[in-house]
Amino acid sequence: MHRSLRVAVAAVAVALPAITVSQANASAQVAETAPHKAAVGTRLAARTDPAVQLISLEYSATVRVPKAAPKRAFTALFAKAARHAKAGRIPADHQSQVKWVLRTARAHIDRYLAPARPQRSAKVVTGAWCTGWWVTPDGYMVTGSHCVGKSKAQLRTSFAANALPKINSADVNGFLKSIMKVAQPDDELVKLAGTVFARFNADKMRVTGLKRYLSVVSAVPGGGMDKTAKVTPVALVARGRDYPGVDFALLKMKGARNLPTVPLGQDTDVRVGDVLYINGFPGLVTNSPVFNPRSKLYPALTEGAYNAKRTTILGVPYIQAQAPSYGGNSGGPVFSENGKVIGTLIAGSVDPITGDSAENHSFILPVSIIKKRLAAARVTASESSTTRVYNSALDDFFAYRYRAALPKFRKVRALYPAHPYVATYINDTRKAIAAGKDRTPKAKA
Repeated sequence: MHRSLRVAVAAVAVALPAITVSQANASAQVAETAPHKAAVGTRLAARTDPAVQLISLEYSATVRVPKAAPKRAFTALFAKAARHAKAGRIPADHQSQVKWVLRTARAHIDRYLAPARPQRSAKVVTGAWCTGWWVTPDGYMVTGSHCVGKSKAQLRTSFAANALPKINSADVNGFLKSIMKVAQPDDELVKLAGTVFARFNADKMRVTGLKRYLSVVSAVPGGGMDKTAKVTPVALVARGRDYPGVDFALLKMKGARNLPTVPLGQDTDVRVGDVLYINGFPGLVTNSPVFNPRSKLYPALTEGAYNAKRTTILGVPYIQAQAPSYGGNSGGPVFSENGKVIGTLIAGSVDPITGDSAENHSFILPVSIIKKRLAAARVTASESSTTRVYNSALDDFFAYRYRAALPKFRKVRALYPAHPYVATYINDTRKAIAAGKDRTPKAKA
């Protein structure tokens, strides 16, 4: 389906299991629920899921690593180790002398090893999943800045983690084979050799042919994903500064029309104590081998209380919400109870001592900042015809007005044939009518 599903999880996300309602089962739940008792989360999931999309950020490159060639100073260390052993300053056995050489060399590797040919090379692909959401019918999408690009240092670390272990292992084995006599190297010696070659290779590694790919992975028309799920490139239009800055990015899909959208609210729509609803793709699911591919493109709706207003060291306001943070939900929309976006999920908390993720702390970029960034890019958020008709059909569906809902769902399918959920609603609506469950008022004569 995709160039590589072996991507890393994005740094920040939220998926609180208090409620998780997907389009896959929302209609079935509603069929057994009285209209006036339909949960806020159920309605929010139904309305917002179509506009919430999985974003793939992927980098490809060639990693080149020169061979480590011993300098004269390195060869001289063995003679020096022999003199130390003869004088009784270190143990006399061969392994102990090699260990002394490696301990000495690892403190000043460039003094003892030089880059040489042949260079080893490896093709490497790395990336991350995030969440984005359509803000206009013609393909403008909002997400987080850290979802659309990585720093040179981050990329170098990621490429090294992918490419170097195999090269390092080959170097260690080659060195030990050449230097050892009869005895097998012990664990300490293997570890020391690994440290020396890992440091050399990480320092001398060069990354060439770097390419970035940003794309949206769209659900199949019936919902979820499989090998036919569509991967569409998107272009980066505008980008802020990664958290704790204004962690905002704007993407554009070329040639799009009638895409499902979600409405923007106001900062004043919510206050401390209100329940916030977050929609997106937790990486714990997206990257999990437990769930089948078709189920992975159902976004998860989660909830948590608005805890406090915060301001970062860069002077950027954020909302603190009580919800756990995982990878993958970054960039996802956060809603008030009235179904309007009040911000974008950006970050979670990390324990400053242990480095572990702290539960129940998530940080949201307020919608007022999103609006300013959209205005700067001359983009106006707007509701699509698809969404307007779809929401009206959902209102009828939730009220058991199935005969009224059916033609509207059909119109949605005509407006946007790739809609991932409308086919299921059409099928369920037909079944409800056939079962005599329709409550559509009869037209007056």
